[in-house]
Formats: sequence, structure tokens, C-alpha cells
Amino acid sequence: MARINLLPWRQEERARRNKEFMTLVVAVVLLALLSAFATWSYFNNELQDQRDANALIEQENSRLDAALKEIDTLEQRREDIIARMQVIQDLQGRRPVPVRLWDDIANAIPPALYLTSLKREGDLITLIGFADNPNVVSSLIRSLDNSEWMGNSAVRNIQQNITAYAPAPTLSTTVTTGEQSRPVYPEDSYVQFEITTQVQLETDKAETDAAGTLPVPTPPSESGEGS
Repeated sequence: MARINLLPWRQEERARRNKEFMTLVVAVVLLALLSAFATWSYFNNELQDQRDANALIEQENSRLDAALKEIDTLEQRREDIIARMQVIQDLQGRRPVPVRLWDDIANAIPPALYLTSLKREGDLITLIGFADNPNVVSSLIRSLDNSEWMGNSAVRNIQQNITAYAPAPTLSTTVTTGEQSRPVYPEDSYVQFEITTQVQLETDKAETDAAGTLPVPTPPSESGEGS
């Protein structure tokens, strides 16, 4: 015998399906929200990590900039120290030069010659004085060039006052200067000279000797007959 269901099953089925649909919708929405939250959390963590990395890089760059500035300062101090050491070494190397110079100049001065002025400007020494004749001046120049501390000596000026064909004066001859008279000395006929010489260290002297120097011309000896 057939059984007939007279209950409202269609409404129950519709309610069940609506419930299942709502459950599915809620599940999908929750899943979408969870996925969105997970994605946002992931990228937020990545962004924060990148910001932390950028902050660390900036901090390290600042530290490196400070270190580079300190290195530049140390390099400048090192160059200053090297420059000071070079100056001290130069002074130490040149300290005995003045003593040697004056000693060699004193030994180079020949007889019948005396100096009235001795001046040094940097490495240039100027000697002014009187000599019996130009040959004595040439002898002084050769002696200066033979020194280990001087070279490139040259005559800058030489003057002589000799009257041609005049007899040589004697010690009994007197010279009137104003209201006083005095004997005529041999120095009265000396020639006045001005020579220069260059201060040289041993290395400079070696280079000059290797390159060669021109001989100093010898003035004629006739100019010294007035003595």
C-alpha cells in the first residue's frame, strides 16, 4: 500500500538549504577574511622588516660617515706630522751648514784681501770687500767652489781706480783727507769687488760636479801693478 507524506516537507527542505547556504556564505566570508588578514600580516611584517633594514642601513651609513670623517682627520694629522718631521729633518740636516760655511769662507779668503760685508739671503751669500788685484778675487772664487758647501760662485761687480802710467805710490807719500794727512797704504789701490756664492748640500754639490761647471775667467794681472 502506497504511503503519502502530507507534511510540509518542501518548506523544511527549503529552510535546510537556506541554512546550508548561509553556513557556506559565512564560511566563505570567514575564509576570505582570514586570507586577507594573513596576507595583510605577511606584507606588514615584510614592510616592517624592510623598514628595520633601512633604519639599520642608515645607522650603519651614519657610523661609516663618522668613521670616514675620523679617517680624513687622521690622514690630515698624519700629513701634518710628516710635514713637521720633514721640516725637523731638514733643520737637523742643515744645522751644521752655517758652521761649515763660515769655516770654509774663512779658509777660502786669500792674503791681500779683506771683506767689508758678508750677507746671506736664503741660500745666496754675498761677499763685498777689497783685494790687491782681480787675480786674488779669482782665487777666492775657486776656493769657494772647492768647498763642499758652496758652489756656483760668480763676480757680480768689480771696480778699480788705477791711473795709467802713474808711478806706484810709496809709504812716504801722504794723502790729504780734509785737514789731515796720512801715509798712502797699499790698500788704497785695492780693487773693490762683490761676488756671490750659492749654498749647496752634499747632494747638490755632487749633482753640480757631475753636470760640470764653467771655469771662472782670470782677469788680466796687469791691473794689480798699482799695489
